[in-house]
Amino acid sequence: MSRLIHNPVGLELVQETTLSGFHDWCFHLFGGFDRLPQDVVERLNKPEVALAPLLDVLQAGDKLWLCRSLERGVLYGHEGIALVRDGQPIIYMLIINY
Repeated sequence: MSRLIHNPVGLELVQETTLSGFHDWCFHLFGGFDRLPQDVVERLNKPEVALAPLLDVLQAGDKLWLCRSLERGVLYGHEGIALVRDGQPIIYMLIINY
C-alpha cells in the first residue's frame, strides 16, 4: 500500500492533517473502500497502524501533512502523507502513484 521515502524532495505540502483526516482523505481518494483488499481496508480503518512508521518517530512539534508530487501529469505523479519537522518533510509515505 505504501512506500517510505526519507528526506523527500519535490513535494508540495497540501494540507496539515490528523489520523482521522488521513482516513477521510484515503476514503475520498479511493472512492470508498469497497474495491480494496480487506487487509488494506483494515489498516486504513486503523490509521494509527497504517501510519506507525511515521508515528514511531514523531517528536514534539512535528506535524502530519497530506502531500503530492510537485510534478504531475497524465499517469505521472503521486500523493501521500509526510511527517514534517521544522517545516520540512522528513519522511514521506507514498500512498498512490498515477
